[in-house]
Amino acid sequence: MSSFFGFLQGANQYGRWVPEPEIKAKALAGGSTLDFSQALFTHPVITVHACAFWGGVTIIVPPNVNVEQNGKAILGGFGDGGGVYHSSHGSMPTTASKSNITIKIIGTAVMGAVSAMVNRNAPPAQLVSGEEASRIIQQVPAPTSTTREDMKQQIIGDALTRRLARAPPVAAAALQRTMLQQGVNPTLLQNRQQLQEGVVQGVPLAAPCK
Repeated sequence: MSSFFGFLQGANQYGRWVPEPEIKAKALAGGSTLDFSQALFTHPVITVHACAFWGGVTIIVPPNVNVEQNGKAILGGFGDGGGVYHSSHGSMPTTASKSNITIKIIGTAVMGAVSAMVNRNAPPAQLVSGEEASRIIQQVPAPTSTTREDMKQQIIGDALTRRLARAPPVAAAALQRTMLQQGVNPTLLQNRQQLQEGVVQGVPLAAPCK
């Protein structure tokens, strides 16, 4: 079982890697980010045992990976809610698996948060054999991870798009021009109708401790 423990610092995994079927991710007054954007999936189901205490655990997934959550938050955030106590079970509503790959997040957030986000710029995930994963690692150069910049642009773009969805037509046109001038990904502007209908992608989730 892989283990990532962020104690007063970050314990992160970005770029290309081969996740094991069982992963522990803990954050104690620190943070831990597991980025599956370039992961080589050799198992159809991956379980992340996540625990956040005065810290945060973040799971970043490609758009075609299903995310399931099962856990609770105490004075923290978990799933679609939080507060003094919150329990949540089920699938992340903004993901729909077309790859037969599922990431299960279980655990507890105490005065912290465990969250899952979709990297909409990530290539679709594919299930490969162990031999194929080894061949790719040995023979194919790994691309540079762009997840940090992708997520930064995505979060800023989503916030601006919400403003765009509520703005009057003249103000919306001016805001859209500003977004394009600032280099916001033009595809993010296509979310306006979804946002008007109340659909928001990449909503954070949270999970529990083992």
